[in-house]
Amino acid sequence: MWRKSLFIALILVGILGAAVIPAAAQSGIVWNAEYYNNAILQGPPTVARQDSAVSFNWGSGSPASGVNADNFSARWGTDPFFQAGTYRFWVLGDDKIRVYVDFGFQAIIDTFANPAVGQIVSADVTLTQGVHHIQVDYQEAAGDAYVYVTWANLATNPTGPNFPPIGNNPLPISSGPWTAQYYANATLSGTPTLIQTETSPSRDWGSGSPVASIPADNWSARWTSVQTLSAGTYQINVAADDGVRVTIDGVTYISEFHGATGQTYRANVTLGAGQHSFLIEFYEASGVAFLNYTFGPAASTSPTLVPTPNCVGCATATVTGAFRLNVRNAPSAINTQVLTKINRNETYAIVGRNARGTWYQINVNGIVGWVNARYVTANNATNVPVTDGSSTTTCSGAPTPRLVVGRTGRVLPGLPNNIRQQPSATSTRLGQIPPGGIFTVLSAPTCASGYYWWQVNYNGIIGYTPEGANGEYFLEPAS
Repeated sequence: MWRKSLFIALILVGILGAAVIPAAAQSGIVWNAEYYNNAILQGPPTVARQDSAVSFNWGSGSPASGVNADNFSARWGTDPFFQAGTYRFWVLGDDKIRVYVDFGFQAIIDTFANPAVGQIVSADVTLTQGVHHIQVDYQEAAGDAYVYVTWANLATNPTGPNFPPIGNNPLPISSGPWTAQYYANATLSGTPTLIQTETSPSRDWGSGSPVASIPADNWSARWTSVQTLSAGTYQINVAADDGVRVTIDGVTYISEFHGATGQTYRANVTLGAGQHSFLIEFYEASGVAFLNYTFGPAASTSPTLVPTPNCVGCATATVTGAFRLNVRNAPSAINTQVLTKINRNETYAIVGRNARGTWYQINVNGIVGWVNARYVTANNATNVPVTDGSSTTTCSGAPTPRLVVGRTGRVLPGLPNNIRQQPSATSTRLGQIPPGGIFTVLSAPTCASGYYWWQVNYNGIIGYTPEGANGEYFLEPAS
């Protein structure tokens, strides 16, 4: 009998011993996963399975057979054991993520309202010893899809999440949590009207204000945070309308506390391993208000810097059609490198254009690159030179080109459009695009035989097709 009792006791000890493995290591955790063919976690899941981690990069693909590549959602739940302590949760995703602890009504991390694509967002939670329920909700809209979630006990002095780089981009730095203080004046004086925890200082208030008790103009804000970093050289990037200051460990690296229209400021800082205190101060004078802050490893090689010209009366481009706009190393959205990003309402000098005027070459605080003309409003750009080497030759009788490289076009009702091997009416015909057929534009037009010829891809057939003749269009933009 005693042998049986001892055997049972040993089994219980083994079970209990396994049960108290802390969740900090996150080994052996099983997530119950549900994937939905809609973006709102609605109805029965299309796929239900168990995942060993919330750590996926599906790219432009699908998470499972039968699940959409775009416009899908997912939910993961698990119940790990935690030792008592304060834990930092990190997420990284494209597009939106929520994290709940213990069935809380309010998520500890929520990027559904303020998407933070490609940014690591974090939050700290104090937990008692025992089992706690963790739920992760995810939403994918379009394009690439990835989601990573992890956590660590702050008692272990973690340096950050062990997420992989996304594509060729380095791992971003955690953007929170931050303590935000908002003042109903432009001088950060007196008692804050509002104090709250936020995942990032980056905000776009437009012509409004943070809350109803703060005026739309003449207000200020202060954010503080303690970040645990590895030793290295980091770059601060901040754009603001109006004034901004960035201080790390008591040293002010960016001090631009004046009226502005969205200029971007940069500074490099070398920091040792461990915790560092961050302070960001901002004030709004009038008009629109926004703050865009990023912090990450400094590039190993810096872009070639060109002096910013004096832009009194010169050509300028103001971002009006996008919240954030890519600045590329060539006038195309295909197979080009993003040099930097600029924000809505920012204005930069135009230093060149392509022949069709569909891309502008601009100077972003010394970084020269290309932006799509449809997303900016150009001023004084009549005499901007062509700087991409493209031809300004016009085709007599052919209508002005209006397709855009990297986007889609459509054949107008009437006759089909021939696809030829070369931009010539006598070249070998490879196929036809029927009326209403959608194709992708691959390269800028070539003038030949009295037509503007575009290189296109129609259902895998790659060749050249004419846009129109004698003032009549055969094609139209589809996107």
